[in-house]
Amino acid sequence: MGYNQRNAKRALRMNNQDVGGAIDFLVEEKAKKMQKREEDLKRKDEIWEQKQYGVTPLKKAVDLERLKELVTIGFEKELAAEALRRNENDTQKALDDLTNPETYSDLQVKIESRKRKRQNKAKDSAIEKVVQMGFERSR
Repeated sequence: MGYNQRNAKRALRMNNQDVGGAIDFLVEEKAKKMQKREEDLKRKDEIWEQKQYGVTPLKKAVDLERLKELVTIGFEKELAAEALRRNENDTQKALDDLTNPETYSDLQVKIESRKRKRQNKAKDSAIEKVVQMGFERSR
């Protein structure tokens, strides 16, 4: 059935040598491992996403649940994340910023600035790699 000998023996011992029970146990164990792996990957993706949005002034990560709430209302994800970041994850204050034309434009400017910085950083990194290969920086 594809199970290694060690796991099969363990499953049989735990089920009083009942083959059917051992198989059920092994299938259940495999399903638990798959679910845990999926949860770990999901959590890793969430952490990566939180890092993309930066931290609040008090060094807290952007609350993804509150971000989802604002996105379901109809706001762009990046703008909503920036509003939450600025307002310490306070949904009401973020909503006020997103509906105020002045602060909304400030949020857009901040996001565009961040995008340009990331693009310049990537460009500089690519240039540095080429320089390390032995090419002149000016070229």
